[in-house]
Amino acid sequence: MTTPPGQPAVSFEEYRLYYETTEKVTERRLAMNRWNYSVLTATLLAIGVILGWASSHATFLLAGIVGILILSVVACVMCFFWLRQIDDFKALNTAKFEVLNNMAPLVIFEGPNGTSSAQSFNCFGKEWQELARVQALQSPSTNSFVRGLRSSSAERFIPRAFGAIFALIFLSVLVFSALSWSNVTDHPSPFSKSEQVEKKKK
Repeated sequence: MTTPPGQPAVSFEEYRLYYETTEKVTERRLAMNRWNYSVLTATLLAIGVILGWASSHATFLLAGIVGILILSVVACVMCFFWLRQIDDFKALNTAKFEVLNNMAPLVIFEGPNGTSSAQSFNCFGKEWQELARVQALQSPSTNSFVRGLRSSSAERFIPRAFGAIFALIFLSVLVFSALSWSNVTDHPSPFSKSEQVEKKKK
């Protein structure tokens, strides 16, 4: 196999090992998505439990509202960082496949009698060209150089949807608190009711 002039040959074993690291990045990205999804789903359920508990116990209303507001803010921050993590993993994968495409023409294959005459088909480069031909690629955004599949934008939909849900919960609870401030502050703590009863007895 002839390599481009001035370029050193690359061992197929090195090419294979580097491809495996690319696969591991994809696996880490999927695991990260599953973990974030699980945590945010659990947070949403926790807010539902706190909401039901606070609405059925007037003395815990203020504590419940504060708890929901804190959880909503934390969840929105998590959604933001989840989106950033997706962008980082996409950028890393894009860079790795670019390296693989550059390595492909330089790969040498070892046969039973030494170096084989086989040549790399440069499958990743051809795959990218075919995706571009059928217009399956999305243009890179203004804040990112990553150019991925159009369908990959669906990956960002879930953290955005979670972020919108938690922001809506935060605003709804805030509006409710403002409109019902007197009811909310009637029993600022679970102990305030018992204290008022004792004062009346005296």
